[in-house]
Amino acid sequence: MAGDNDGIPESVLGILKTASEEILNKQDGYCFTVDNEPDENVKETFSYNDAELAEFINFDMIGEEGDNLDSFNHLISNTNHKDLTGDRKVLKILLNSGIGQVVPENYVVLIHYIAYISNLQEPFDVTYLQGRRPKRFTLGNGELIPGLEIGIKTMTTGENARFIIKPELAYRELGCPPRIPPNATILFDVHLVSFLSPESIITFDRENRDPDAFNKNLVQVKKLHFEANEQFKLKNTDKAVFKYNRALELLHIAGCKNDNEEIEMMKYLNRIYTNLSLCYLKQCAFNKVCRMGIEALKYSERFSKRSTKLFFNWGKALRLLKDFTEAKKKLEIARKLEPQNETIQGEIHKLQKDKEFHRNVELITLKDDNADDNERLAPEFWEVFNTHLTEFYTGNDDVLTVMLNKNPDDIEVVKNKASAYDLQVHVITKAGVPTNCIAIKK
Repeated sequence: MAGDNDGIPESVLGILKTASEEILNKQDGYCFTVDNEPDENVKETFSYNDAELAEFINFDMIGEEGDNLDSFNHLISNTNHKDLTGDRKVLKILLNSGIGQVVPENYVVLIHYIAYISNLQEPFDVTYLQGRRPKRFTLGNGELIPGLEIGIKTMTTGENARFIIKPELAYRELGCPPRIPPNATILFDVHLVSFLSPESIITFDRENRDPDAFNKNLVQVKKLHFEANEQFKLKNTDKAVFKYNRALELLHIAGCKNDNEEIEMMKYLNRIYTNLSLCYLKQCAFNKVCRMGIEALKYSERFSKRSTKLFFNWGKALRLLKDFTEAKKKLEIARKLEPQNETIQGEIHKLQKDKEFHRNVELITLKDDNADDNERLAPEFWEVFNTHLTEFYTGNDDVLTVMLNKNPDDIEVVKNKASAYDLQVHVITKAGVPTNCIAIKK
Protein backbone atom coordinates (compact mmCIF):
# COMPACT_ATOMS: atom_id res chain seq x y z
CA MET A 1 0.00 0.00 0.00
CA ALA A 2 1.21 3.48 -0.74
CA GLY A 3 2.70 4.96 2.37
CA ASP A 4 2.97 1.60 4.19
CA ASN A 5 6.80 1.40 4.21
CA ASP A 6 7.22 0.83 7.94
CA GLY A 7 9.88 -1.78 8.51
CA ILE A 8 11.45 -1.42 5.05
CA PRO A 9 15.11 -0.48 5.48
CA GLU A 10 16.21 2.86 4.04
CA SER A 11 18.91 1.00 2.14
CA VAL A 12 16.26 -1.04 0.31
CA LEU A 13 14.28 2.08 -0.55
CA GLY A 14 17.45 3.68 -1.81
CA ILE A 15 18.18 0.68 -4.03
CA LEU A 16 14.65 0.78 -5.39
CA LYS A 17 14.82 4.47 -6.23
CA THR A 18 18.23 4.23 -7.87
CA ALA A 19 17.24 1.15 -9.91
CA SER A 20 13.95 2.70 -11.00
CA GLU A 21 15.64 5.94 -12.05
CA GLU A 22 18.01 3.92 -14.20
CA ILE A 23 15.20 1.79 -15.64
CA LEU A 24 12.98 4.76 -16.45
CA ASN A 25 15.77 6.76 -18.09
CA LYS A 26 17.08 3.90 -20.25
CA GLN A 27 13.97 2.23 -21.65
CA ASP A 28 14.28 1.79 -25.42
CA GLY A 29 11.51 -0.68 -26.23
CA TYR A 30 13.49 -3.75 -25.22
CA CYS A 31 13.65 -5.54 -21.90
CA PHE A 32 17.24 -4.41 -21.30
CA THR A 33 20.34 -3.32 -23.15
CA VAL A 34 23.77 -4.86 -22.67
CA ASP A 35 25.36 -1.43 -23.09
CA ASN A 36 25.27 0.16 -19.63
CA GLU A 37 27.39 3.23 -20.36
CA PRO A 38 25.78 6.41 -18.98
CA ASP A 39 23.89 8.56 -21.46
CA GLU A 40 24.82 12.21 -20.95
CA ASN A 41 21.78 13.31 -22.96
CA VAL A 42 19.31 11.73 -20.53
CA LYS A 43 17.78 14.22 -18.11
CA GLU A 44 16.95 13.34 -14.53
CA THR A 45 13.15 13.56 -14.68
CA PHE A 46 12.23 10.78 -12.27
CA SER A 47 9.43 11.89 -9.93
CA TYR A 48 8.06 8.74 -8.25
CA ASN A 49 8.42 8.62 -4.50
CA ASP A 50 9.71 5.86 -2.24
CA ALA A 51 6.22 4.92 -1.07
CA GLU A 52 5.11 4.17 -4.64
CA LEU A 53 8.18 2.03 -5.30
CA ALA A 54 7.83 0.23 -1.99
CA GLU A 55 4.44 -1.11 -3.14
CA PHE A 56 6.26 -3.44 -5.50
CA ILE A 57 8.51 -5.03 -2.89
CA ASN A 58 7.43 -8.63 -2.44
CA PHE A 59 9.01 -10.30 0.58
CA ASP A 60 7.63 -13.68 -0.57
CA MET A 61 10.19 -13.66 -3.39
CA ILE A 62 13.27 -13.80 -1.23
CA GLY A 63 15.06 -17.15 -1.06
CA GLU A 64 18.00 -18.52 0.87
CA GLU A 65 21.16 -16.43 0.76
CA GLY A 66 23.68 -17.88 -1.65
CA ASP A 67 21.27 -20.41 -3.10
CA ASN A 68 21.00 -18.67 -6.45
CA LEU A 69 19.54 -21.28 -8.79
CA ASP A 70 17.05 -22.68 -6.29
CA SER A 71 16.06 -19.55 -4.42
CA PHE A 72 12.53 -19.45 -5.87
CA ASN A 73 11.82 -23.06 -4.95
CA HIS A 74 9.65 -22.02 -2.01
CA LEU A 75 7.12 -20.68 -4.54
CA ILE A 76 6.79 -24.05 -6.29
CA SER A 77 4.66 -27.01 -5.19
CA ASN A 78 4.12 -30.37 -6.86
CA THR A 79 0.86 -29.24 -8.45
CA ASN A 80 1.04 -25.49 -9.05
CA HIS A 81 3.45 -25.29 -11.99
CA LYS A 82 4.25 -26.51 -15.49
CA ASP A 83 7.70 -27.30 -16.84
CA LEU A 84 7.60 -25.54 -20.23
CA THR A 85 10.96 -26.80 -21.49
CA GLY A 86 11.11 -30.32 -20.05
CA ASP A 87 14.37 -29.58 -18.24
CA ARG A 88 12.97 -27.13 -15.63
CA LYS A 89 14.69 -24.15 -17.21
CA VAL A 90 11.34 -22.34 -17.58
CA LEU A 91 8.63 -23.03 -15.00
CA LYS A 92 5.18 -21.48 -15.23
CA ILE A 93 2.81 -20.81 -12.31
CA LEU A 94 -0.64 -19.72 -13.48
CA LEU A 95 -1.95 -16.88 -11.31
CA ASN A 96 -5.13 -15.96 -13.19
CA SER A 97 -6.53 -17.55 -16.35
CA GLY A 98 -7.10 -15.52 -19.50
CA ILE A 99 -9.50 -16.02 -22.39
CA GLY A 100 -9.20 -17.09 -26.03
CA GLN A 101 -6.27 -18.65 -27.85
CA VAL A 102 -2.59 -18.60 -26.90
CA VAL A 103 -0.25 -16.10 -28.54
CA PRO A 104 0.71 -17.16 -32.08
CA GLU A 105 4.26 -17.07 -33.43
CA ASN A 106 5.70 -13.66 -34.45
CA TYR A 107 2.78 -11.68 -33.01
CA VAL A 108 3.14 -8.36 -31.19
CA VAL A 109 2.39 -8.65 -27.46
CA LEU A 110 1.41 -5.92 -25.01
CA ILE A 111 2.45 -6.92 -21.50
CA HIS A 112 3.01 -5.64 -18.00
CA TYR A 113 5.56 -7.35 -15.80
CA ILE A 114 7.39 -7.16 -12.49
CA ALA A 115 10.82 -8.78 -12.64
CA TYR A 116 12.89 -10.17 -9.74
CA ILE A 117 16.42 -11.50 -9.36
CA SER A 118 16.91 -14.47 -7.06
CA ASN A 119 17.68 -13.54 -3.42
CA LEU A 120 16.39 -9.97 -3.81
CA GLN A 121 12.89 -9.05 -2.70
CA GLU A 122 12.82 -5.73 -4.57
CA PRO A 123 12.03 -5.92 -8.30
CA PHE A 124 14.67 -4.78 -10.77
CA ASP A 125 12.11 -3.80 -13.42
CA VAL A 126 8.47 -2.69 -13.05
CA THR A 127 6.53 -1.70 -16.16
CA TYR A 128 3.70 -0.29 -14.03
CA LEU A 129 6.02 2.60 -13.12
CA GLN A 130 6.92 3.35 -16.75
CA GLY A 131 4.09 5.49 -18.03
CA ARG A 132 1.49 2.92 -16.88
CA ARG A 133 1.06 1.63 -20.43
CA PRO A 134 1.99 -1.98 -21.21
CA LYS A 135 5.30 -2.69 -22.91
CA ARG A 136 5.21 -3.78 -26.51
CA PHE A 137 7.38 -6.57 -27.94
CA THR A 138 7.43 -8.52 -31.18
CA LEU A 139 7.94 -12.24 -30.70
CA GLY A 140 10.56 -14.05 -32.73
CA ASN A 141 13.06 -11.25 -33.28
CA GLY A 142 15.12 -11.33 -30.10
CA GLU A 143 13.48 -8.47 -28.20
CA LEU A 144 12.81 -10.72 -25.20
CA ILE A 145 15.07 -13.13 -23.36
CA PRO A 146 14.40 -16.69 -24.64
CA GLY A 147 12.79 -18.01 -21.46
CA LEU A 148 10.31 -15.13 -21.25
CA GLU A 149 9.34 -15.56 -24.90
CA ILE A 150 8.76 -19.29 -24.31
CA GLY A 151 6.49 -18.40 -21.40
CA ILE A 152 4.51 -15.68 -23.16
CA LYS A 153 3.73 -18.04 -26.04
CA THR A 154 1.69 -20.14 -23.58
CA MET A 155 -0.48 -17.22 -22.42
CA THR A 156 -3.96 -16.01 -23.37
CA THR A 157 -5.41 -12.50 -23.30
CA GLY A 158 -5.84 -11.18 -19.76
CA GLU A 159 -3.81 -13.98 -18.19
CA ASN A 160 -1.50 -13.40 -15.23
CA ALA A 161 1.34 -15.86 -14.87
CA ARG A 162 4.65 -16.25 -13.06
CA PHE A 163 7.73 -17.53 -14.91
CA ILE A 164 10.88 -18.78 -13.16
CA ILE A 165 13.70 -18.75 -15.72
CA LYS A 166 17.12 -20.32 -15.24
CA PRO A 167 20.18 -18.35 -16.44
CA GLU A 168 20.67 -20.49 -19.57
CA LEU A 169 17.46 -18.96 -20.99
CA ALA A 170 17.88 -15.57 -19.33
CA TYR A 171 21.11 -13.55 -19.14
CA ARG A 172 23.49 -16.51 -18.90
CA GLU A 173 27.00 -16.17 -17.48
CA LEU A 174 27.35 -12.53 -18.53
CA GLY A 175 24.33 -11.12 -16.72
CA CYS A 176 23.51 -7.49 -17.40
CA PRO A 177 25.57 -5.42 -14.95
CA PRO A 178 24.98 -3.61 -12.72
CA ARG A 179 21.36 -4.72 -12.32
CA ILE A 180 21.59 -8.42 -13.17
CA PRO A 181 24.53 -10.51 -11.91
CA PRO A 182 26.03 -13.44 -13.83
CA ASN A 183 24.14 -16.77 -13.74
CA ALA A 184 21.03 -15.22 -12.21
CA THR A 185 17.70 -17.02 -12.02
CA ILE A 186 14.97 -14.54 -12.97
CA LEU A 187 11.30 -14.42 -12.00
CA PHE A 188 8.73 -12.52 -14.07
CA ASP A 189 5.16 -11.82 -12.97
CA VAL A 190 3.51 -11.16 -16.35
CA HIS A 191 0.11 -9.79 -17.31
CA LEU A 192 -0.67 -10.31 -21.01
CA VAL A 193 -2.87 -7.33 -21.86
CA SER A 194 -3.34 -8.13 -25.54
CA PHE A 195 -1.63 -9.39 -28.68
CA LEU A 196 -1.87 -8.30 -32.30
CA SER A 197 -0.89 -9.76 -35.66
CA PRO A 198 1.91 -8.04 -37.62
CA GLU A 199 -0.76 -6.81 -40.06
CA SER A 200 -3.17 -5.40 -37.50
CA ILE A 201 -0.41 -3.58 -35.60
CA ILE A 202 -0.30 -1.05 -38.46
CA THR A 203 -3.95 -0.20 -37.93
CA PHE A 204 -3.41 -0.15 -34.17
CA ASP A 205 -0.57 2.38 -34.51
CA ARG A 206 -2.60 4.54 -36.89
CA GLU A 207 -5.55 4.62 -34.50
CA ASN A 208 -3.31 5.53 -31.57
CA ARG A 209 -1.88 8.48 -33.50
CA ASP A 210 -5.39 9.92 -33.71
CA PRO A 211 -5.43 12.98 -31.36
CA ASP A 212 -8.90 11.90 -30.20
CA ALA A 213 -7.93 8.23 -29.75
CA PHE A 214 -8.33 8.26 -25.98
CA ASN A 215 -11.87 9.66 -26.05
CA LYS A 216 -12.90 7.21 -28.77
CA ASN A 217 -11.44 4.37 -26.73
CA LEU A 218 -13.23 5.58 -23.61
CA VAL A 219 -16.55 5.55 -25.45
CA GLN A 220 -16.06 1.85 -26.14
CA VAL A 221 -15.01 1.23 -22.53
CA LYS A 222 -18.13 2.97 -21.19
CA LYS A 223 -20.32 0.94 -23.56
CA LEU A 224 -18.75 -2.35 -22.45
CA HIS A 225 -18.96 -1.27 -18.81
CA PHE A 226 -22.67 -0.54 -19.14
CA GLU A 227 -23.36 -3.81 -20.98
CA ALA A 228 -21.43 -5.77 -18.35
CA ASN A 229 -23.41 -4.10 -15.55
CA GLU A 230 -26.66 -5.07 -17.29
CA GLN A 231 -25.52 -8.68 -17.69
CA PHE A 232 -24.61 -8.80 -14.01
CA LYS A 233 -28.07 -7.51 -13.04
CA LEU A 234 -29.56 -10.31 -15.15
CA LYS A 235 -27.31 -12.78 -13.26
CA ASN A 236 -25.37 -13.60 -16.43
CA THR A 237 -22.09 -13.44 -14.53
CA ASP A 238 -19.97 -15.19 -17.19
CA LYS A 239 -21.04 -12.68 -19.86
CA ALA A 240 -20.43 -9.80 -17.47
CA VAL A 241 -16.90 -11.06 -16.75
CA PHE A 242 -16.16 -11.30 -20.48
CA LYS A 243 -17.27 -7.70 -21.13
CA TYR A 244 -15.48 -6.30 -18.09
CA ASN A 245 -12.26 -7.98 -19.21
CA ARG A 246 -12.65 -6.59 -22.70
CA ALA A 247 -13.06 -3.11 -21.21
CA LEU A 248 -9.92 -3.67 -19.13
CA GLU A 249 -7.99 -4.61 -22.24
CA LEU A 250 -9.03 -1.38 -23.98
CA LEU A 251 -8.09 0.70 -20.94
CA HIS A 252 -4.66 -0.89 -20.61
CA ILE A 253 -3.72 -0.04 -24.18
CA ALA A 254 -5.25 3.45 -24.11
CA GLY A 255 -2.82 6.21 -24.99
CA CYS A 256 -3.04 9.06 -22.46
CA LYS A 257 -1.76 12.45 -23.60
CA ASN A 258 -2.06 14.25 -20.27
CA ASP A 259 -2.72 13.82 -16.56
CA ASN A 260 -6.47 14.38 -16.91
CA GLU A 261 -6.82 11.49 -19.37
CA GLU A 262 -4.68 9.29 -17.16
CA ILE A 263 -6.79 10.07 -14.09
CA GLU A 264 -9.95 9.27 -16.07
CA MET A 265 -8.42 5.95 -17.14
CA MET A 266 -7.48 5.11 -13.55
CA LYS A 267 -11.00 5.82 -12.32
CA TYR A 268 -12.45 3.35 -14.80
CA LEU A 269 -9.78 0.76 -14.01
CA ASN A 270 -10.75 1.03 -10.35
CA ARG A 271 -14.46 0.59 -11.13
CA ILE A 272 -13.96 -2.37 -13.44
CA TYR A 273 -11.55 -4.22 -11.14
CA THR A 274 -14.06 -3.69 -8.31
CA ASN A 275 -16.94 -5.00 -10.44
CA LEU A 276 -14.88 -8.00 -11.50
CA SER A 277 -14.05 -8.75 -7.88
CA LEU A 278 -17.79 -8.93 -7.14
CA CYS A 279 -18.37 -11.19 -10.17
CA TYR A 280 -15.64 -13.56 -9.04
CA LEU A 281 -17.13 -13.60 -5.54
CA LYS A 282 -20.41 -14.75 -7.07
CA GLN A 283 -18.51 -17.47 -8.95
CA CYS A 284 -16.72 -18.57 -5.74
CA ALA A 285 -13.43 -17.77 -7.51
CA PHE A 286 -11.95 -16.26 -4.35
CA ASN A 287 -8.32 -16.31 -5.48
CA LYS A 288 -9.34 -14.27 -8.54
CA VAL A 289 -11.01 -11.73 -6.24
CA CYS A 290 -7.67 -11.30 -4.48
CA ARG A 291 -5.95 -10.96 -7.82
CA MET A 292 -8.32 -8.15 -8.80
CA GLY A 293 -7.37 -6.32 -5.61
CA ILE A 294 -3.66 -6.71 -6.32
CA GLU A 295 -4.07 -5.55 -9.92
CA ALA A 296 -6.24 -2.57 -8.95
CA LEU A 297 -3.67 -1.24 -6.51
CA LYS A 298 -0.99 -1.17 -9.21
CA TYR A 299 -2.96 1.53 -10.99
CA SER A 300 -5.75 3.11 -9.02
CA GLU A 301 -3.95 3.67 -5.71
CA ARG A 302 -2.03 6.64 -7.13
CA PHE A 303 -4.73 8.34 -9.12
CA SER A 304 -8.17 7.58 -7.75
CA LYS A 305 -10.00 7.40 -4.46
CA ARG A 306 -9.71 4.08 -2.65
CA SER A 307 -12.66 1.84 -3.35
CA THR A 308 -14.48 0.62 -0.24
CA LYS A 309 -16.20 -2.10 -2.26
CA LEU A 310 -12.89 -3.40 -3.59
CA PHE A 311 -11.42 -3.82 -0.11
CA PHE A 312 -14.70 -5.27 1.19
CA ASN A 313 -14.82 -7.90 -1.57
CA TRP A 314 -11.12 -8.62 -1.11
CA GLY A 315 -11.53 -9.05 2.64
CA LYS A 316 -14.54 -11.32 2.22
CA ALA A 317 -12.67 -13.50 -0.29
CA LEU A 318 -9.73 -13.82 2.09
CA ARG A 319 -12.09 -14.77 4.92
CA LEU A 320 -13.60 -17.50 2.78
CA LEU A 321 -10.09 -18.71 1.93
CA LYS A 322 -9.44 -18.88 5.71
CA ASP A 323 -6.73 -16.21 5.59
CA PHE A 324 -8.20 -14.39 8.56
CA THR A 325 -5.24 -12.12 9.30
CA GLU A 326 -5.14 -10.60 5.82
CA ALA A 327 -8.94 -10.54 5.64
CA LYS A 328 -9.09 -8.39 8.75
CA LYS A 329 -6.52 -5.97 7.31
CA LYS A 330 -8.56 -5.44 4.14
CA LEU A 331 -11.83 -5.10 6.03
CA GLU A 332 -10.28 -2.59 8.41
CA ILE A 333 -9.29 -0.48 5.40
CA ALA A 334 -12.88 -0.66 4.17
CA ARG A 335 -14.20 0.29 7.64
CA LYS A 336 -11.79 3.22 7.83
CA LEU A 337 -13.14 4.49 4.51
CA GLU A 338 -16.76 4.09 5.64
CA PRO A 339 -16.88 3.90 9.45
CA GLN A 340 -20.70 3.81 9.64
CA ASN A 341 -21.21 1.08 7.03
CA GLU A 342 -23.20 -1.69 8.74
CA THR A 343 -22.42 -4.22 5.99
CA ILE A 344 -18.71 -3.90 6.70
CA GLN A 345 -19.33 -4.23 10.43
CA GLY A 346 -21.38 -7.35 9.74
CA GLU A 347 -18.61 -8.87 7.62
CA ILE A 348 -16.08 -8.28 10.41
CA HIS A 349 -18.48 -10.06 12.80
CA LYS A 350 -18.77 -12.97 10.32
CA LEU A 351 -14.98 -13.11 10.18
CA GLN A 352 -14.79 -13.64 13.94
CA LYS A 353 -17.43 -16.40 13.86
CA ASP A 354 -15.81 -18.07 10.84
CA LYS A 355 -12.43 -17.92 12.54
CA GLU A 356 -13.88 -19.66 15.61
CA PHE A 357 -15.52 -22.34 13.43
CA HIS A 358 -12.26 -22.91 11.55
CA ARG A 359 -10.33 -23.17 14.82
CA ASN A 360 -12.75 -25.84 16.07
CA VAL A 361 -12.36 -27.76 12.80
CA GLU A 362 -8.58 -27.54 13.01
CA LEU A 363 -8.58 -28.90 16.55
CA ILE A 364 -10.31 -32.00 15.21
CA THR A 365 -8.59 -32.46 11.85
CA LEU A 366 -5.08 -31.61 13.02
CA LYS A 367 -5.05 -33.36 16.39
CA ASP A 368 -3.16 -36.31 14.87
CA ASP A 369 0.01 -34.96 13.26
CA ASN A 370 0.67 -38.33 11.62
CA ALA A 371 -2.77 -38.65 10.04
CA ASP A 372 -2.95 -39.33 6.33
CA ASP A 373 -4.30 -36.41 4.28
CA ASN A 374 -6.70 -38.86 2.61
CA GLU A 375 -7.99 -40.25 5.90
CA ARG A 376 -11.74 -39.93 6.61
CA LEU A 377 -12.76 -37.10 8.91
CA ALA A 378 -13.67 -37.95 12.51
CA PRO A 379 -17.30 -38.00 13.77
CA GLU A 380 -16.52 -34.92 15.91
CA PHE A 381 -15.89 -32.95 12.72
CA TRP A 382 -19.35 -33.73 11.37
CA GLU A 383 -20.96 -32.63 14.64
CA VAL A 384 -19.28 -29.21 14.35
CA PHE A 385 -19.97 -29.04 10.60
CA ASN A 386 -23.68 -29.92 10.95
CA THR A 387 -24.19 -27.18 13.54
CA HIS A 388 -22.42 -24.59 11.40
CA LEU A 389 -24.27 -25.66 8.23
CA THR A 390 -27.64 -25.22 9.97
CA GLU A 391 -26.59 -21.79 11.26
CA PHE A 392 -25.45 -20.84 7.76
CA TYR A 393 -28.73 -21.96 6.18
CA THR A 394 -30.83 -19.91 8.59
CA GLY A 395 -28.42 -16.95 8.66
CA ASN A 396 -27.81 -14.06 6.26
CA ASP A 397 -24.44 -15.12 4.83
CA ASP A 398 -24.41 -16.26 1.20
CA VAL A 399 -21.31 -18.51 1.18
CA LEU A 400 -19.81 -20.95 3.66
CA THR A 401 -16.36 -22.48 3.17
CA VAL A 402 -14.76 -25.39 4.96
CA MET A 403 -11.35 -27.05 4.74
CA LEU A 404 -11.50 -30.83 4.25
CA ASN A 405 -9.01 -33.62 3.85
CA LYS A 406 -8.58 -34.94 0.33
CA ASN A 407 -10.74 -38.01 0.82
CA PRO A 408 -13.37 -38.01 -1.99
CA ASP A 409 -15.92 -39.74 0.24
CA ASP A 410 -15.92 -36.80 2.64
CA ILE A 411 -16.45 -34.40 -0.25
CA GLU A 412 -19.47 -36.47 -1.31
CA VAL A 413 -20.83 -36.32 2.24
CA VAL A 414 -20.59 -32.51 2.18
CA LYS A 415 -22.39 -32.43 -1.19
CA ASN A 416 -25.19 -34.66 0.14
CA LYS A 417 -25.62 -32.60 3.30
CA ALA A 418 -25.68 -29.38 1.25
CA SER A 419 -28.20 -30.77 -1.27
CA ALA A 420 -30.57 -31.55 1.61
CA TYR A 421 -30.78 -27.77 2.12
CA ASP A 422 -30.85 -27.12 -1.66
CA LEU A 423 -27.39 -25.55 -1.49
CA GLN A 424 -24.67 -25.58 -4.19
CA VAL A 425 -21.16 -26.93 -3.62
CA HIS A 426 -17.99 -25.68 -5.36
CA VAL A 427 -14.42 -26.96 -5.02
CA ILE A 428 -12.16 -23.91 -4.78
CA THR A 429 -9.31 -23.81 -7.28
CA LYS A 430 -6.04 -21.92 -7.19
CA ALA A 431 -4.28 -21.26 -10.49
CA GLY A 432 -6.57 -23.88 -12.02
CA VAL A 433 -5.65 -26.56 -9.45
CA PRO A 434 -8.39 -27.90 -7.10
CA THR A 435 -7.75 -27.28 -3.41
CA ASN A 436 -9.22 -28.93 -0.31
CA CYS A 437 -11.33 -25.83 0.37
CA ILE A 438 -15.03 -26.39 -0.33
CA ALA A 439 -17.53 -23.55 -0.83
CA ILE A 440 -21.24 -24.02 -0.08
CA LYS A 441 -23.44 -21.40 -1.69
CA LYS A 442 -27.10 -20.44 -1.30
